[in-house]
Amino acid sequence: MKTFRHALLASVSLMTAGGFAAAASAQSAAETTADTTAGDGQDIVVTGVRASLGTAQAIKQNSNQIVDSISAQDIGKLPDVNTTEALQRITGVQIQRRYGEGATDFDHRTSPAIAVRGLTQTQNLLDGRAVYSASGGRAFDLEGIPPELLSGVDVYKNAPAEIIEGGVGGAVNLRTRKPFDTAGQVISMTARGNYYDRVDKFGGSISGLYSNRYDTGIGEIGLLLNAVYSKSQYRQDGLLAGPFGNAQPGTITGAPTNAKIPYGFEVYDDSGDRKRLGVAAAVQWQANDDVLVTAQYQGTKYWFNRTGAYYYDANNISDTFVNGVQTFYAARALPGAPFTFNDEGYATSGTIAPQTFETGRFDQELWSASQNYTFNVGWQATERAKVNFDVQYLKSYYNADRNGHVISLYTRSGQTSLTTPNATGVIFDLRGKYPRWNVTNPALLNTSANYTTPFIADSLQRNDADTLALAYDIEYDVEGGFLQKLRAGGRYADNSIDLRGTWNGLCVTALGPDASCSAPAGTPLIPLSRNPQLSMPGPSKNWFDGKSVTGGLLYPAFPAGDGVWAQTKALYALLGARTKDAFTPGDLNQQTEKTYTAWAVADYAFDAGGIRIDGGVGIRLIKTDTTSEGAAFATVVNNGVTSVVTTPFSAGNSYTKALPSVNLRARITDQFQMRFAYSKGLARANFDQLSTNLTLNNPNQLDTQGRASASAGNPRLSPITSNNFDVTAEWYFARAGSLTGGLFYKKVDGFLAPGFYEQTYQGRRYLVSTQVNAGNGTVKGAEIAYQQFFDFLPGMLSGLGVQANYTYVDSSVSNPTGVANSNLPPELPLEKLSKHSYNLIGLYEKGPVTARVAWSWRSNYLDTTTGSGANGYAQYAKPYASLDASISVNLNEHIAVSADVVNLNNRMNVTYIQTEAQPLQYQLNDRRFGLSLRATY
Repeated sequence: MKTFRHALLASVSLMTAGGFAAAASAQSAAETTADTTAGDGQDIVVTGVRASLGTAQAIKQNSNQIVDSISAQDIGKLPDVNTTEALQRITGVQIQRRYGEGATDFDHRTSPAIAVRGLTQTQNLLDGRAVYSASGGRAFDLEGIPPELLSGVDVYKNAPAEIIEGGVGGAVNLRTRKPFDTAGQVISMTARGNYYDRVDKFGGSISGLYSNRYDTGIGEIGLLLNAVYSKSQYRQDGLLAGPFGNAQPGTITGAPTNAKIPYGFEVYDDSGDRKRLGVAAAVQWQANDDVLVTAQYQGTKYWFNRTGAYYYDANNISDTFVNGVQTFYAARALPGAPFTFNDEGYATSGTIAPQTFETGRFDQELWSASQNYTFNVGWQATERAKVNFDVQYLKSYYNADRNGHVISLYTRSGQTSLTTPNATGVIFDLRGKYPRWNVTNPALLNTSANYTTPFIADSLQRNDADTLALAYDIEYDVEGGFLQKLRAGGRYADNSIDLRGTWNGLCVTALGPDASCSAPAGTPLIPLSRNPQLSMPGPSKNWFDGKSVTGGLLYPAFPAGDGVWAQTKALYALLGARTKDAFTPGDLNQQTEKTYTAWAVADYAFDAGGIRIDGGVGIRLIKTDTTSEGAAFATVVNNGVTSVVTTPFSAGNSYTKALPSVNLRARITDQFQMRFAYSKGLARANFDQLSTNLTLNNPNQLDTQGRASASAGNPRLSPITSNNFDVTAEWYFARAGSLTGGLFYKKVDGFLAPGFYEQTYQGRRYLVSTQVNAGNGTVKGAEIAYQQFFDFLPGMLSGLGVQANYTYVDSSVSNPTGVANSNLPPELPLEKLSKHSYNLIGLYEKGPVTARVAWSWRSNYLDTTTGSGANGYAQYAKPYASLDASISVNLNEHIAVSADVVNLNNRMNVTYIQTEAQPLQYQLNDRRFGLSLRATY
């Protein structure tokens, strides 16, 4: 009875909306490798590093597709304390770090924090079902998922036909726990404390899990409840230098002929906190030997509070050229000041001529949530046929309040650093461990009487999304011969998302608040002395090494209030303005997306020359229907009077795609196998890019071809598509020992880029600026991974082990960001992609002690072509490395204590323009020190 139930569970309990039968079989086989203590129904799963590596290895080895996995070392313990950070340990996965963790930037929430082989267009799955957040993108908010909810993560780099479409980079599947995963009762609780050294604050988490199985009169029933709450802190110190401009010849003694000096410097001082709440519940019912029913709920809530304070040069002047000859130099040296230069002519120290500064404060408060309800029935219909029916309802929201507040050293509108009374020289030195800058007149920056309050801003975002998905899969064992198994299924998904967002900015002068910022030059600005409570001292304590801006400076402050929005309204009231509290038609967009899917896979096996060959051939057919409803804004000129007319506007799209896949495995020996895989993938455009909102500008202002201008989203965008090829060689020489390698090639078509199309509205021709499918490219590379415990060593040394992996990725993409600029080459690598990356992890597990030291390194990469300071050039990031360490001691069979540290090497993040000799941004984050206590019964 138990044997058949476990076989049925392995076959259908994970064969959810994407058809995960093969993955489930691999998972079941993997779980048999976990160490367990024999008991009386109260068994405790004792995993640890060896067993978790063995489980992940078995998933990879036994799957009929290419997959890499991470498995939790113990209940509620992934190897990293952030889900995104855990993914960086997988070969071919690179992550972004923001605000002290693996995370995406707050202002670019639709850009995922992870890239698989350089592609961020990766499908996110939760227990095999498609999930996404309501941010306006396609990705699930991985940083909002407490890792304590997960039993493991699988990365499919060449996704076959049975996996839900949506990623050209592959698919990332988050696995949660179910009660039938363990033999009996499990009770586990973990309490954790963290210290963040730069912000000098504490955080922590508490989590608990209860799971049990019961034999009843109606069959076996399993119950599981898992919950976690955590809070973390961060501080991010940043200094921007430049960009650099030509130094005026003859103004710097001993300067090289190609001397370049920075236009100015900017401080950013970023701090905040995150809170995560996660709950997972599952009920499983083995009604009889043939039927398994599983109901699950996963709910997550995420809060992110950020205070971003910036101190920046605001000189309002630029270089001047006459007949191609430069006549004015905005980058100006202080006459007679000493300078040093590097070999490429960029200044490394010196003093810049007097500049004027402004300082901005942009507070942001985000709260989001996701609730995923699923119901699954697996039925052994006949001896050979298995049927699976799955229902999913996903509901999420994404809310954010933002504000802006600027205080300035300008006293009147229209001033520049050449005409304001409040300017000072800037002293800089970029040669040491930390960059330094100061000013020649420190009192100017820290005296409130010198400042005014010229600008305020407010922004609201309220997004909602939900999905209903129905799936029906069937599996038929053919038995014998070339054809082994037939698998097929259908899926229907109905997605809807409401995007709501405002932006409201106001200039403030003696004439009052002005949204058009049209006050005449020379109009007095409002002095800070009128509201002295609107400033605070800066920078933060020990900012960088405490040797910059030693005289201090001022940041904006907000009046007291309960949350960002209340503080914003209080600021507006002080300055005689009003926030934008309601959404107007231009702030709204509603979309629906319905997909109809049918897929089929034929699994085969045969012997060729003594080598066992198996695999699957499949196809996935998808029909997608979309609608997008927004508004059109037309500028109307009537009798010399200009007005804007708003009308509802909707558009849609429909397309059908076929996604074939082929997987082949050659089992040359019991330990050595090779694979070939081909698949075609697609990734749909983000929801915010599919918006319909259309703005028709003045119809009387025409280009040379007689067209007026307009701008819009593009609901008719086609999905990005890719053809993916993989070849691997895999040697599994021990239960947790392997050496694997692979070659891959991807050809991607339809990258999105800014572009134009011509359209006729109201009888007039318009050239519409929008997003288009314009970029194509290739991604190719190699991966190698090795892991082993050195059991053959004597005594205590036999607990030593190692994990190592290396990835080489070469990419070339035409016009990846759509920036038509002569400073950029016609082809560039993918953004955020390092050509070289590796992980080297030292392991130790012997007796009660488990330890790990992890070194992650990635080479330089193209960061962006549109970033602040890039000035039309490509912006790159220097190589980055992180050293993390942890140790855990089992005090007895139930209690364990552990300690860990992240970013032990306190590494500096550095970006640059074109060449490392021209630095742009320096950034430091917290080191995170953790101590935890875990009890499992």
